[in-house]
Amino acid sequence: MSISKLDFGNGYNSENSVAIVWAIADVEYRLDEYYPKLKYTNENCMDILHNVVDDHDANYGVSWEDIDYAIENYFYDELEKVRKQND
Repeated sequence: MSISKLDFGNGYNSENSVAIVWAIADVEYRLDEYYPKLKYTNENCMDILHNVVDDHDANYGVSWEDIDYAIENYFYDELEKVRKQND
C-alpha cells in the first residue's frame, strides 16, 4: 500500500517530519460532551484551536486539558451565565 506524501508547509512533509493534528471535530467533541447547551460555530472552534497553539507549553505538547482550558477561556461569559442559572 502506497501512501501519498503529505505536505505540512515550510518544507516539512511526511518524508521528513511528523504532524499531530487537532481538528474542529476534537473541539466539538469536548463542547458537546461537557457543554451541551452551548451554541458554537466552526469559526469558534478554529479560534479555540488557534488559542491552544498560542498558549500551549511546547515542553508538554497539547492535551485535552489544553483544549478544555481554551474552551473555558473563549466562552467564559457564556459559561458564567449558565453557571449562575444552575445555582
